[in-house]
Amino acid sequence: WWRFSAKDPVSGQIVNYRIEDLTEDRFDEVADSMVEHFVAGEPMSISLGTINAKESLKKMRQMYKEIMNKKLSIVCYKENSNEICGFNLLEILFRAEDEIQQNQLENKRKIAVVFEILKKKADVYNRYNVDKYVFGRGLLTLPKYRGCGIATELLKARIPLMRALGFTLTGTVFSAPGSQGAAKKAGYTEDVVMTYESLAKEKPFIEFPNISWPVIKYMCYHLK
Repeated sequence: WWRFSAKDPVSGQIVNYRIEDLTEDRFDEVADSMVEHFVAGEPMSISLGTINAKESLKKMRQMYKEIMNKKLSIVCYKENSNEICGFNLLEILFRAEDEIQQNQLENKRKIAVVFEILKKKADVYNRYNVDKYVFGRGLLTLPKYRGCGIATELLKARIPLMRALGFTLTGTVFSAPGSQGAAKKAGYTEDVVMTYESLAKEKPFIEFPNISWPVIKYMCYHLK
C-alpha cells in the first residue's frame, strides 16, 4: 500500500519501510502487542488501570482478533525484514449499524462509550455524505521504532487503501498526544475536540481519574 524512507533505530541509517495488509499468521503477535503496548500506553486505559484487569484484557484481545479477521488492517515492516515495526487495526463502519450502537450505551465499557459519544458528535455520515467509512481501532508503533515517524506513515497509507476499496472517508478517535500529532502531520482534520473534563459533565458522566493527557479528538481524512 505504501513505501517510505525513515531512520533505522538500530543503525541510525535511513532505510526503506513498507506498509502492507496484515496477514493471518501475524494476528496473535499483533493482538499480544496491542495488549502489552497499546493498552499499557493509551491514556484512558492507564486511567482505568485496564492493564491489571485480566478479564478486560481477555475481552480486548478477543475484540482485536475480531477486527483483524475483517482483513482490513495494515502493518509496517522494514524492507527485507518481517519484524513488525507498527500497525493500524482497521474496520468498516456502516451508518445503519452505528445508529443502533449509539442507542445502546448501557452495558458498554467506558472507553467504548467515549468512542460512541465522539462518533455521534462528529456526525461523519451527514457531514461527509457517506453511508460507510474506514474506522481506525488501534494505531501502534512498537517501542523500538518510536521516533521514526511510522505512525504518520501508517495513517497516510490508509489513503491508497481507501481509494482501492472505493471509500472517501476514514476517521478515528485519537486519545494520545503522539497519535494526535501523527494524524495532523498526515493531513487529518480535527472534527471534534473534547476534554475529559467536559466528558464528565455530559451524560453518561464518564470520568477518567488522573488522566495523563487532557484532550481527546475525533479526526478524519476525506478524499474530495
